[in-house]
Amino acid sequence: MKKILIPLCALAICIAVIWKWTLGFSSFTIFSYTLNAAGNIPRTFPDIALINQDGKVFHLTDKHNYVLVNFVYLDCPSVCHKVNNQIEQIYHQFDSRTVPSKLEFVTVSFDLEHDGINKIKKYRTYFGKNIDGWNFALPYNYTQSNFNSFLHNVGIWKYSVPETGIINHSIYLFLIGPDGKIVKVFDPARESNNTIAQQINSCLTKEAI
Repeated sequence: MKKILIPLCALAICIAVIWKWTLGFSSFTIFSYTLNAAGNIPRTFPDIALINQDGKVFHLTDKHNYVLVNFVYLDCPSVCHKVNNQIEQIYHQFDSRTVPSKLEFVTVSFDLEHDGINKIKKYRTYFGKNIDGWNFALPYNYTQSNFNSFLHNVGIWKYSVPETGIINHSIYLFLIGPDGKIVKVFDPARESNNTIAQQINSCLTKEAI
């Protein structure tokens, strides 16, 4: 009997530890762990002052419509630009009747040391001239430490590698509703552009009813 109980107890302990470390078997990467630890969806998006490529200060809570938000840094060697290319394709799936009157896009840089207004303004031009409703922004009057805390509360994980300057980070897209709550979180590495656009459109349609 003891020969059976000992391995069973060991197995139960291992399962309990894994359950705790993965937030109830829901998070198996540091990215998903940080996202899920921030709270269940829907939840309020933390308020923050941002400044866009034209020097205009704004709050996402001032929009009163749907906003798709993502976080990047412009010296990123690959993934950030790939995600923004995906967002560009998603953006063009909506016409002028929807963007920017019902839906807006905001790309926020989290590299306060190297990304400035002029840099994000130039970067924005790479996606075309006619992208009304898609702002590129920086946190306004935030220290890097305070902004890192904000990102953690949002559910974004990031880590700057001291030797290289490369910033490892999660790439989630957050859809914020008119009430300032996160209603959807998308993973562009696992969801197609069409799927993301369809889910956004579904939220817009429900809002219109």
